Amino acid sequence: MWEQDWALLGIEPTTELAAIKKAYALKLRTTRPDDDAQAYQALRGAYERVQQWLKWQRDEAAAQADAVAPPPAPPEPASEPEPAPPALDEPTGHVVQPRHLIDELELRWRRSGEPALMHGWAEVRRELGQQPLSRQAEFSVAFAHWVLNLQNLPDEFLKALDAHFGWLNDFRTERQLGPALAQALHEALDGRLRPRAVDPAVLALAAPLRWLQSLRSSGGNAWKLSWLFFLLQPLIARNQILLGPEWLRQLGLDLEAQRWLKDGVKQGVWARVGLVAALVFAAGVAMFNDAVIAGGHTVTWFFMTTLVLFGGLFAGAFVNGGPTLTTPKRRWALPLDIWRRGQMQPLLALVWLLFAAWLAYLDAATDANPTPGGLLSVLPPWAYGWASMGFAVSGLFVAWPLDGLRGCVVGGLAALVGYLATQALNAWLPPVSCVLLGAAWMLWAAAVHEGRLPAPTPVRWLLRPMLNSFALADRWTYSMAVMPLAACSAWAVLNDGAASPLRLFMIWMLAILLVAWLQGKAEAWGLRRMPAADAAA
Repeated sequence: MWEQDWALLGIEPTTELAAIKKAYALKLRTTRPDDDAQAYQALRGAYERVQQWLKWQRDEAAAQADAVAPPPAPPEPASEPEPAPPALDEPTGHVVQPRHLIDELELRWRRSGEPALMHGWAEVRRELGQQPLSRQAEFSVAFAHWVLNLQNLPDEFLKALDAHFGWLNDFRTERQLGPALAQALHEALDGRLRPRAVDPAVLALAAPLRWLQSLRSSGGNAWKLSWLFFLLQPLIARNQILLGPEWLRQLGLDLEAQRWLKDGVKQGVWARVGLVAALVFAAGVAMFNDAVIAGGHTVTWFFMTTLVLFGGLFAGAFVNGGPTLTTPKRRWALPLDIWRRGQMQPLLALVWLLFAAWLAYLDAATDANPTPGGLLSVLPPWAYGWASMGFAVSGLFVAWPLDGLRGCVVGGLAALVGYLATQALNAWLPPVSCVLLGAAWMLWAAAVHEGRLPAPTPVRWLLRPMLNSFALADRWTYSMAVMPLAACSAWAVLNDGAASPLRLFMIWMLAILLVAWLQGKAEAWGLRRMPAADAAA
């Protein structure tokens, strides 16, 4: 009988109550009363008989100790009475509160990271094993609330908690926690602890990130990692954004690894900026044969380019988010967003921009001729400028790209396109009209790239510089799309602003092709090295 009971529990005979309870809990995961009532009754009977046997063993041991012990001496008046031996279902150690254990674990984790948390859990688990069965539900509820309130606990720790409390596989979970808490806990843990089928495209996006983390975990050379971040910075930044924190965590990249990847991306950006600055400095030395003058030009170029790039980011964020999002319940932003997505809105907005350019031309004409006649006398002279501004602002808001990244590209390249348009058309149009025509050209290209306006092949060739810039941004992020601007601004600075617009336009076109070609080669070279490094690890 006893041999069958121990066999049902799946352990060797032992006098440790904690081991018996753990074996019984493990068996309950596969032996449910709803599935096999007879097997459950047999398991429950074996567990109760083993408890009775353990109590009998303790009584026998106490009786033998009394038989061989010498006669007790008379008790001293000041001595305390001996505590009674603990009952079978009473704690064999000191009684602890769940909140105390949770606070201790969280403190270790925040101070020393995941290894300290797992080490502390081993100690807490021994404490839990010494508590009575009647308190198991109390500890399970407390730890479940902790898991739900603190979403960024490591996956390995959550697996250890689930192995101990049996949240996902034990039929008693709902009875212990209650239906609402049990359902919330299952939803929180299912996506993190139960593997789901992952689309191959998602695995392909995560492969470079996982290779880098694998190389780092295996003690890879810091210089090699820095070199890979330099080569693959746009790819890593884009894939992190596309996957998001949840997918990255499910694919084995915890929050600490994600922070490390973001820091590596920043290092790659600064390394690229430093390389471009060094190239500009070298070009300045070669052209001027004076290191001091070249250095001054480099500083000017750096600040001017940085100002333009951050200005583009601000403009894109402002127009895409804008003050309308700060109003109560977004009562302006939602109608504006719906209206912008209409099929004819980009065309209407471009017409507004062209009309604004024409009004700016009329405004300049009234300034040149204070007593105009004909059409110019329809409005008072001061009204043309205000009307031009109103149509320009409304046209920009409506024709602005729907995608935030492309909006940033438009903002980043606005200064270059405005300068080129002004230099090319200044002989016929006032500067404001030139700038508005340049803006209309950029937004026309954005609408074509987003599929909001049709465009035959000849029109696409007319818009090719902007279309290529948007393609660079989609493939390699914003920084690569505006990098040709750095080449144009470097040329303008080195020539003290006396740069031909045609030459600047050619530099812009060639720089787009060169940047795309160089980044493609760098990315391919880096990816060829990474699988070898991962396999070696």
